[in-house]
Amino acid sequence: MKILVRFLLYCTNIAMTFSSTGCQSDADSSAKPTAIIRKKVVLEGIPSASGIERVGDLYYVIGDDSPYLFTLDKNFKLVKQTPLFEAGSLVEGRIPKPVKPDLEAITQVTLEGGQPCLFIVGSGATQPRNTGFLLPITRDGLGQPITVNLTPLYNHLRADKSVTGTAALNIEGLAADEEYLYLLQRYAPGGQNVLITYTMESITPYLLGREAAPKPSGIQTWALPDLAQIKTGFSGMTSALGGRMLFTASAEETPNAVLDGEIYGSMVGLLQAHSDDAPQPAKPEVVVPITEQGGSPYKSKIESICISGQDRSDLTAVAVADNDNGFSELVVLKFTW
Repeated sequence: MKILVRFLLYCTNIAMTFSSTGCQSDADSSAKPTAIIRKKVVLEGIPSASGIERVGDLYYVIGDDSPYLFTLDKNFKLVKQTPLFEAGSLVEGRIPKPVKPDLEAITQVTLEGGQPCLFIVGSGATQPRNTGFLLPITRDGLGQPITVNLTPLYNHLRADKSVTGTAALNIEGLAADEEYLYLLQRYAPGGQNVLITYTMESITPYLLGREAAPKPSGIQTWALPDLAQIKTGFSGMTSALGGRMLFTASAEETPNAVLDGEIYGSMVGLLQAHSDDAPQPAKPEVVVPITEQGGSPYKSKIESICISGQDRSDLTAVAVADNDNGFSELVVLKFTW
């Protein structure tokens, strides 16, 4: 009898433990996705931050009206600025809007021979914005910038109405993995949000100046939710877990891809870059507004994002924001879904 009682108590304890674990899991799975800012840093000396990429313990930042690539240490302190090109007259450290290269996105790519490089692209919205740069990453730091003429590549995209609609080309996001290079076209009136995909095998010879601009291997439009009743547009992207892309989007009331407008907030989300049966337009797996710690909307324009730590259902990201007045801010946010 004692043995039977002990056995029944043992089974009861296991059942209670299993039930408790299951209840906790259900509670976790029902929690709403959030993206909450944990830290803010004003980026002194870096105007109009538009792109950020993390390589090891360093962060590389570009500005859309700056001729420099800025290097930050793990504490987000500016430790170096690398000239990308010779700029004309600067006004308070910024290139005037009509002639600025509008460098909007940065990512790490691996080229032939396993050479890692930083790849930076302009938006393509006007002729001065058709330039890109490759910077080899070496043990001694960054190599000399190599200018990439993006005009042939961008002309292909401008001529493709599945990319631009009736709006101008406006590339705002860039990411890469071992097999693919991804570009984001930002929504503007008459256009749409689009993910453009190239194979690394096809794009690498072009970036190295050896072959003509390739055609994309994929063009996918995306439906993003409105924010404050304003349509949102892609603003940044980086590779995440399981072949997904972590992206940002913002709500800006502007008539086209060149003029600035009032900013209503930003969002972050996840999408599957390769979905064979994705409808037109596809919808992200999850997307959520970025908020302050108190729950109020974050009213700045997130321009670019990179990941500093990730788990199965949450990640920590570092992003840069620019409100089109030259002010740059770095934020650390926790994204849970």
